[in-house]
Amino acid sequence: MTDEFTLRRAQKGDTQAFEMLVTPHEQMLWRVCWHYTHHQEDAADCLQEAMLKAWRAIKTYRGECSLSTWLYRIAATVCLDFLRKQKRLPVTESADEMAESGLHPADASPTPDEAALHAESSDQLRAAIDSLPGDMRTALVLYALQGQPYEAIAEITGASIGTVKSRINRARQKIAAYLADSGNNSVQTTSKSVKGGRLHA
Repeated sequence: MTDEFTLRRAQKGDTQAFEMLVTPHEQMLWRVCWHYTHHQEDAADCLQEAMLKAWRAIKTYRGECSLSTWLYRIAATVCLDFLRKQKRLPVTESADEMAESGLHPADASPTPDEAALHAESSDQLRAAIDSLPGDMRTALVLYALQGQPYEAIAEITGASIGTVKSRINRARQKIAAYLADSGNNSVQTTSKSVKGGRLHA
């Protein structure tokens, strides 16, 4: 829960108060930037830019969502903008309208967790994640790497829960296809799971 007194001080330009607010979230933000860029210097640059944007925008924070959610949105936006400028972000394929209407394609492909068990290296898995369009990557990073539930992902991204599920479902299919196309033809559905049921890249 955000300390209202500290928040008010930060919104009045108190840099020390701002630091007190964001420091507990810094490791989470670093992981977000790292999972998007997979490069230490790029992640550090994105984190710095996100902190600067948060500082400039703190006056607009009204508590409609948690501070961590608000900070995550800023960091994710910074990272996606960075990847677009680097031309490292694929064009989004939109099937969200289907999800909004309640239609969810059957998913017979391995989950990212299962595919990870067969990936030849973590670099291959990271490349698969990097190949995803921005909306799918965001949903997958939040779900499989950050351990966020569907409801929290919906709040963070501003999408419906149905859309979130659809994006994660399509991300799973694309990762499985990517790993297969990369020469990892042994990717198969398995009952095993990665630690905690999450993917660790």
